[in-house]
Amino acid sequence: MTRKQITRYADAVDDHNPVHVNEDFAKAAGLPSVIAHGPLTVALALDAVVEQIGAARMRSAHARLSAPVFPGDELNVVSTDTGVEVRKADGTPVATITLIGDGV
Repeated sequence: MTRKQITRYADAVDDHNPVHVNEDFAKAAGLPSVIAHGPLTVALALDAVVEQIGAARMRSAHARLSAPVFPGDELNVVSTDTGVEVRKADGTPVATITLIGDGV
């Protein structure tokens, strides 16, 4: 996850909550840095899934966020029995996405 991705997403959806875009605010809130928008994390994961299986096979997805994502975090999308899990490089799960579709 990069700061540029976070900033571009904030601009695209007009969500400039300071926890996402203001380093000083995020640190004052007890975070080590700004955090990525949850829907951005999910969108990036779904992009990876669609790249692998094709959009025609997916009908819907349900996501549950479980940990913040910070600039510099490397994310991995791992298959599960019901969809995918998004994990940081250290293995920390940040999102669980249940997929519904044809052969998904």
